[in-house]
Amino acid sequence: MLFTTLTHSITKEATAPSLWGRPDPALAAAGIEGEYVVAKVRMLAMALLLIAPTWNILHYPHEAMHVAGFSVTLATGLASVAIWWMLRRGRWRPWIGFVSSAFDVSMVSLALTSFLVVASPMIALNSKVTFEMYFLAIVATSLRYDARICIVVGLLALAEYGALWAYAAMRYDLRDSRYVAAAGPYSSVDLWTRLILLGVATILAVTLVRRAQRLLYLASRDRLTGLFNRGYFDRALASAMNAAARSRQPLSLALIDVDYFKQVNDVHGHALGDRVLQQVAGLLERSMRRTDIVARYGGEEFVILMPGSIREAALARIEELRGEVTRTPIDLEYGASLTIGFSAGVAGLPVDAEATNGKALVSVADRRLLAAKRAGRGRCFGTDHPSEGAG
Repeated sequence: MLFTTLTHSITKEATAPSLWGRPDPALAAAGIEGEYVVAKVRMLAMALLLIAPTWNILHYPHEAMHVAGFSVTLATGLASVAIWWMLRRGRWRPWIGFVSSAFDVSMVSLALTSFLVVASPMIALNSKVTFEMYFLAIVATSLRYDARICIVVGLLALAEYGALWAYAAMRYDLRDSRYVAAAGPYSSVDLWTRLILLGVATILAVTLVRRAQRLLYLASRDRLTGLFNRGYFDRALASAMNAAARSRQPLSLALIDVDYFKQVNDVHGHALGDRVLQQVAGLLERSMRRTDIVARYGGEEFVILMPGSIREAALARIEELRGEVTRTPIDLEYGASLTIGFSAGVAGLPVDAEATNGKALVSVADRRLLAAKRAGRGRCFGTDHPSEGAG
């Protein structure tokens, strides 16, 4: 009930991220940290899991099953070190979560397949230790905070184990007493149950990620306008700055202040002031690209983050928005209307700040916003010289 109440407190325009959408920048940053944690745990797990195969191969060096188990575990351990080293060097890419998660699942399938080839099909299908590693791999996907990874990896685990079962059923007589003696009887019900449990584990992983997305969404929205709040913007700015530094792409930022907002509250009351903020917020959000981030910065101030836009293009866009806001008055009682306007300051990378300093970029935009207000309001400045930056 409480969760429903919180959900409905957000404006109607606000919707949770889609199931197949890219994760929020803040969750994406947390996903990078989660990937690094998984890499370290993977290395530790492989080091511990290598103990038994090493002991087996030292005592039974001629048994093919032990040789296969040692080879797969050693190869997985070396690959784990390589993934950890790459992440430690800062070489993260968006696809790494998919690849490393698929690697974890596929190594489990490879181990089971090696048991089928060198030992017995029932050892592969009825494994009580190796099979459970599927669940560890699926649960670990939730640390990437990306529902797409959970879905893809869960389906991959189902497909690989299902394919192993199908191949074994076609290639071998699974009720042969030789196979039963080695690893227990064949039971299709048990194997179907295993597939169902893999599906349940996938659903739980997706649910965990969706829950995190939803809670972050609710915590990141301004209650009045439905826009992102200041805390979210600060996280998004840090993420966008890092992305701009890596890709060497431009990034622009605009600070907007509604003109004479205090007078609106004093003359017409706070209820109308809220309507002004909601209308301006709606116009800003509808007019920007999907890749842009519009947030309420505080009070009557808004901020817009525009990845990939040079400062001049961003300034022209904000000037168009200023005209659109001015042309959309708010209706008052007795047929009267209230015209709204705003002032803005625009700054951009790489001309106004270093790609590692988000605070400096905001400071430049704030300085230009202040200059626009001092120059009479209803202006957009994109440089420190009014004659060049006024819209």
